[in-house]
Amino acid sequence: NNKPTMIFGLILLILHGNLINGRPNIVLIFADDMGYGDLHSYGHPTQEYGAIDDLAAEGVRFTQWYSADSLCTPSRAALLTGSLPIRSGMVGPRRVLHVDDAGGLPKNETTIAEALREQGYSTGMVGKWHLGKCMNVLCPIITQSTPQFSLDKMKTKCFLTRNTSIIQQPIVPETMTQQIVDDVKYYITKNKQGPFFLYMSLPQLHSAMMCNPQFCNKSKRGIYGDNLNEMAWAVGEVVRLLRQLQIDRNTLVLFISDNGPALELCFHGGSSGFLKGGKATTWDGGIRIPAIAWWPGKIQPGINTQVLSSMDVFPTLLQLAGGNGRNNGNLDGKSIADLLLGNHDTEIHKILFHYCSDRLMAVRFGKYKIHYHTQPLPRYGDNCPDGNPIEDLITGLGCYENTTTHKPPLIYNIETDPGETHLLDPSNQQNVLEEVEARIKAHKATIVPVKSQLGNSREILKPCCNPPTCVC
Repeated sequence: NNKPTMIFGLILLILHGNLINGRPNIVLIFADDMGYGDLHSYGHPTQEYGAIDDLAAEGVRFTQWYSADSLCTPSRAALLTGSLPIRSGMVGPRRVLHVDDAGGLPKNETTIAEALREQGYSTGMVGKWHLGKCMNVLCPIITQSTPQFSLDKMKTKCFLTRNTSIIQQPIVPETMTQQIVDDVKYYITKNKQGPFFLYMSLPQLHSAMMCNPQFCNKSKRGIYGDNLNEMAWAVGEVVRLLRQLQIDRNTLVLFISDNGPALELCFHGGSSGFLKGGKATTWDGGIRIPAIAWWPGKIQPGINTQVLSSMDVFPTLLQLAGGNGRNNGNLDGKSIADLLLGNHDTEIHKILFHYCSDRLMAVRFGKYKIHYHTQPLPRYGDNCPDGNPIEDLITGLGCYENTTTHKPPLIYNIETDPGETHLLDPSNQQNVLEEVEARIKAHKATIVPVKSQLGNSREILKPCCNPPTCVC
């Protein structure tokens, strides 16, 4: 009489084994150029409430989460490797990889996908890559794009790939998000027994603005709001599927932006809220980003004010997967697994180093933000008649040219002055400056020079699915 019960119990153990041993499925959703003040849940007054805000309400919303860089390529390299971009060579005067670059994330760099595969996870990626030639295990499942500003220019420079084959060139912007969602659903459904890791890297909210007709001209905020609403729909589709498959309570969803918003695109750019600066700068508006963690039944809803970094994702996921994420000295990131589960409230990072390419620009040290060099703040003026941008203008793109060196450095108390508007007197902060200088010296001693992967462009390397037309 006990045999059917025992067999049924065994089936339950197999089906829900990941839940029992605590190894979650993981969906890492990465937004592009979303500012700290863009979401309804982060205070935007006219942005519509959506599925991302649901994640924030049901999970934990972070208020002091920093990107490792203020531009796409280096911030993505840091996310996937858990280390500063300067360590992997994902730095250079041009700062981001172009479609005809010979370089890419070096093969000897271990990505979070590779680390999770060693823990028995299946891994996949759908969305924007922007790390050059595919040399890592994240590449086999990929829809790729490298957005530019002009929609016509973007169509010719962007392409979609699956595995190693180009399947669409030029892209059809209006259907790209739907294609990404379809691929995500396919991957999750196929791997629902888990454990799986899926990196969903969305093209929104990078210029140029594009949307499916069902989302266009709907937002009070205009075209940028339309794009954000389409992104929110995509996130909602993923969460809906997790619930439908009854794996939501065994799945961690992380939603993070790569860097701050392109403020100089005006109505086509985002909002950094009350923060100073935006994309390409090391002011907080360029590197302090929205971040949300959602795991029903495991993560308690709330707000977390710890100073954290996107580099923490690697060791955190590795620890949750059963690997050594807590004491991995090869990473700049630190595990926040215990913090996510409500078991840790002590300081994670004493100091964060903020680079522009290979130049250390600023540090976050406790409650202080210290700037040694700064880029110019965004200028709007002539670029935005009626709020519509003429060109893809980023004033603070340079790391050496058009920058200002500060001796003594600029010092702000970020806790009382998050907008970096009220300078502290450096003569009253000598102890702080001396400790920071010692930490910078120790940090720089760990930096091993490596070859830059950026800026080696060759026309022949431009992807083309059907030469010479490059149309498929």
